[in-house]
Amino acid sequence: MSREEMAAADISTLPKYESAAASGSSAGDSAKASGQAPNGEPLYHAEWKREPTDGELAFYLPKNRPPGSWAIIACRTIDNYQVENCQSLGESPPGSGIARALRQAAWQFRVRPPRVGNKPLIGAWVSIRFDFTKPAG
Repeated sequence: MSREEMAAADISTLPKYESAAASGSSAGDSAKASGQAPNGEPLYHAEWKREPTDGELAFYLPKNRPPGSWAIIACRTIDNYQVENCQSLGESPPGSGIARALRQAAWQFRVRPPRVGNKPLIGAWVSIRFDFTKPAG
């Protein structure tokens, strides 16, 4: 082996990565969302057990929502993959009523509770975002 090949094979020069155990998280931990839950608790990105269908949402959503509209709500997870106490975090266009509609439809949502240390955190808050790319109708 040449001197250049030996230098290239030196594993001590490779970048060091922090292990999941050293960072305080494990591979199965849920991702935290930016910001906090309405009461200051951690907020996690929602992971769907089953996404709601268009038919389940249609009754609640404004009929005139434009393409490119979106809404984010925060909900507390409860048993049976359900959520409660949903609150609006934002929507576009402002005042469109999309976040309010999603809060009203949330009784149908099935969301996995966040996991930390491979244990489900029932009662933790999740952030649920909907993006509407097609016009209503």
